[in-house]
Amino acid sequence: MDYSFRRAVIGDLPVVMEIYRNAQKYMAANGNPQWEEGFPSEEDIKGGIYGGIIYVVTFGGEIAEVFSAVNHDDDYESIEGKWETDGNYLAIHRQAVSEKYRGKGAAKFVLSVAAPEIARERGRKSLRMDTHEKNLPMLTLLESSGAKRCGIITIMRDGSKRIAFEKVL
Repeated sequence: MDYSFRRAVIGDLPVVMEIYRNAQKYMAANGNPQWEEGFPSEEDIKGGIYGGIIYVVTFGGEIAEVFSAVNHDDDYESIEGKWETDGNYLAIHRQAVSEKYRGKGAAKFVLSVAAPEIARERGRKSLRMDTHEKNLPMLTLLESSGAKRCGIITIMRDGSKRIAFEKVL
């Protein structure tokens, strides 16, 4: 599929929130407690849109996926393990695919095209990501995209553990 990406605009909010709510249901139905009810919140997403860190992947003008890209994540300051690089990274978070596009390469597009392009524009040398041990689709995606398992991080907002990955560009 011929995907493209862009920064999200506030007019995208209803579709973006629908994608996140459906992703929450999908995760819960598959035994993954990663995104408890209400995360990410609409206020967080609005702030991210206004802050320029929320992106959408589109196909034919339709939103297929949403993700955020930030230059720093406090949760990545401490790791049980070792990162691949010295810390000049782009963190990719809140990646969620529309039900219609699940399994059609939108998530792979983020890690192979969109995120590396954003990282290079920002002068970043790697991508860092994390996921819950029960998020099997994301674990498979990260490993197949060339990201390496680096260890375990602790999420400050709730104390939960996540598997940390880094992909050197």
